[in-house]
Amino acid sequence: MDKELDRLSEAQISAARPKDKLYKLYDGGGLSFHINPSGGKWWRFNYRFGRKQKTLALGTYPLVSLKDARRSRDAAKELLSKDIDPSEMRKQEKAQSKAEYLQGPGLPHVRISFGGNIEIWKGGNVLRLTLDEARFIANLLTSIMR
Repeated sequence: MDKELDRLSEAQISAARPKDKLYKLYDGGGLSFHINPSGGKWWRFNYRFGRKQKTLALGTYPLVSLKDARRSRDAAKELLSKDIDPSEMRKQEKAQSKAEYLQGPGLPHVRISFGGNIEIWKGGNVLRLTLDEARFIANLLTSIMR
């Protein structure tokens, strides 16, 4: 049977509804679409590396489309052809990203949350203040600086 005939379509994916148990739809090349009883839909790539069966999460539907999931699968297959484990590569990238963030400039990041609180981020720490607390600290700092 032709491989193109066995591939999933956008219509099949959007029509997939939750059942009593988790079930999977297969696209080919190790790509599968998991539908959870609670309604969650995930893309997974199953592969073998070093004589071990492994699974790589590719994202959730609809944030990751069928086309994007296929691209991610193909990129992972390319890594496998170079004898690189996609899962380990992802772990290394996350660790490097975290190290770069922690070693970044020493200035804190300030933002206002949806709840109206002010959040001050520095490294892995966060300080949450109400607007009144922030005004009090600003006035205190202003009086100290004079």
